[in-house]
Amino acid sequence: MSEADDKRLIRAMINEDYAMLSGPPGPRPYDRVKHHYHARATMVRTGVDENGAPFATVMSVDDHHADVDRKLAGISFLEEEIDHQCEVFGNIARVRSLYRSVYGTGAAAREGRGVNFYNLIRENDAWKIMSIVWDNERPGLKLGGAL
Repeated sequence: MSEADDKRLIRAMINEDYAMLSGPPGPRPYDRVKHHYHARATMVRTGVDENGAPFATVMSVDDHHADVDRKLAGISFLEEEIDHQCEVFGNIARVRSLYRSVYGTGAAAREGRGVNFYNLIRENDAWKIMSIVWDNERPGLKLGGAL
């Protein structure tokens, strides 16, 4: 498989991940994408707390899915990629994926943007996501000046 083929496959995986997360209130169809993740993959939410101190919440894929289900139990959600940069070197790949998110609908909708950094490995001739680390825009941290 060529590097261009690898990049197309990885982009399709990430697009499928975004599409799975987007939808009406309630649980997401995680089985659609679970095969894209390595059995020991981690998900890391970063940000700052109410006092401005940095934090990182490290989760397994299953723990992250449970967290998403709690957060989106009563609200619709849309997340879509707005920029994608992928590097492949042998059996590893790194993707910087900028996204736009919308929580809720209508006048109550809350929009945001952020960055997902994906790290992938090739295992048994298949790309597997090893980790996703992300952060969201906030006062003092904007995509235009940060990247």
